[in-house]
Amino acid sequence: MKRSVPSPPETTERFTIRVSRDMDGLARLGDWVDQVAESLTLPAKGAFALRLCLEEATANLVMHGVPLRPSEPDVFDIVLDDIGDGLLLAVEDRCVAFDPLDIEAPEPLVSLETARIGGLGIHLMKQYARDLAYVSADGVNRLVMTLGRG
Repeated sequence: MKRSVPSPPETTERFTIRVSRDMDGLARLGDWVDQVAESLTLPAKGAFALRLCLEEATANLVMHGVPLRPSEPDVFDIVLDDIGDGLLLAVEDRCVAFDPLDIEAPEPLVSLETARIGGLGIHLMKQYARDLAYVSADGVNRLVMTLGRG
C-alpha cells in the first residue's frame, strides 16, 4: 500500500458530492453511488466494490471523526474519477488526522460464533481496492482508493 497520494491520471469523467458528516449524509451516498454506477455502466462487481469501499470509509468518518474546527460546516467531499481501466475514489474531510493504513489487519475469521462486530471496514477496503493512499495536510485528510471497474 502506498503512503503518498498519487497524482490524478487523465480522467474521462468526474463525479463529486459534498455531504454532511452525519447519518443523513451517509444516506445520500447510496443514491449517488447508484447514479454513478449507472452512468459509468459498471458491472455488478465494480459497483459493489465502489459501494463497499465508500460506505466503509465514510461510516468510519461519521462515527469516529472529530472536527478540527467545530465552527465550520461539518462536511466531507467525495470525488470519483473514471480513469479508463478503473476508478479513482477520494474521500476528503476536515477532521483530526487519522491514517487508516496504519491499522493492523484483524485476526482471520474462524467462525461466525467467534466473530466480533465491527473493525473489518479498513480490512475490506484493502481487499477491494487495487491501491490505497492517505495524506493529511493543511487541515484536510485525503483517503484515495483505486478500484477496478469490475
